Amino acid sequence: MQRARAPPGACGSAGRQAAAVQAPRRPRCTPATPTGGAPWPCGTAAGVGGGACALHHQRRRPQRPRPTRAAAAADDAPRPAEAAAAAGLPPLQSSAAGGGALGAAAAVPHFVDASADEEPYSLEDTKALVETAMLAAVSGLAFLLSTLLKLDSSLGYFLPLPIVIAACRSGPAAGWSTMMATSFLLLVLLGPLRAVTYILMHGLTAAALGTMWVWRWPWAVSVLVGSVLRMAGQMGYLLLSSFTMNENLFAVMVANVHNLMDRLSASVGASGAPSDLAIVCMIFALLLVNAVCYNFLMHVIGHIALRAMGYEVGRLPGFMKKYLQV
Repeated sequence: MQRARAPPGACGSAGRQAAAVQAPRRPRCTPATPTGGAPWPCGTAAGVGGGACALHHQRRRPQRPRPTRAAAAADDAPRPAEAAAAAGLPPLQSSAAGGGALGAAAAVPHFVDASADEEPYSLEDTKALVETAMLAAVSGLAFLLSTLLKLDSSLGYFLPLPIVIAACRSGPAAGWSTMMATSFLLLVLLGPLRAVTYILMHGLTAAALGTMWVWRWPWAVSVLVGSVLRMAGQMGYLLLSSFTMNENLFAVMVANVHNLMDRLSASVGASGAPSDLAIVCMIFALLLVNAVCYNFLMHVIGHIALRAMGYEVGRLPGFMKKYLQV
């Protein structure tokens, strides 16, 4: 902008006063840079002179940000390659998503351990895991139906078969895993009492029979071991039922055996009451006969079913070959 001159003929203070009256007041520029190409208050268009008013302002240089403590610590930190070399690890490997600068920017470095080249699960382990889950579901469903429909006396001989099949297919460990998986399934479906009942009455015996059949033990040993486990399970079931029903079932069993022995003595013409030792021996004998009969029938049913599926479960005794025609 140019300063207004005094009109010709004006001189002295009068001329200066006239010039001050005629000259417009100079507008003041604001420090804020206008946007969108709007003119400055002084009349200079935005962007002239490097984005500042050419008359009253100079170009403002951008200030560099002062480094912070975090940035300084990041600059002082060792590089990944240097850290790997100091730790004695193999060199870094990176996989780039593309070539050039874009691929280098997208690359993610990671440490590779050359010794960790073994698979977490093989195909056989996965197959055994799936079979264990399926057989556990079948065993749990069979026990659920036998409990709800009151078919425990007839289905009780088939309940151990899924566990035995798992042991024959994938080894004894798979049989025990199937028994535990079935127990957890029944714990969710029927509660802890039914789950413990399954373990005591069927689970332990089935897992032990599957292990002994895979190891080809003779029938005499497997029947004896299975009978002992069956008797222990029955005693545990009586104890658990007495606790949950708040009634001494052992006293009820002793009273029933006492009445049975009284009738037997009366039928043979004997007199006198049976002693406590005789009652205990009779209870043990009854439990043993029940367990031996159960395990013997389990051996026969398991041998027929597993032979039909193509599994070898040991050598039959001589007196059974004639009846089973093997």
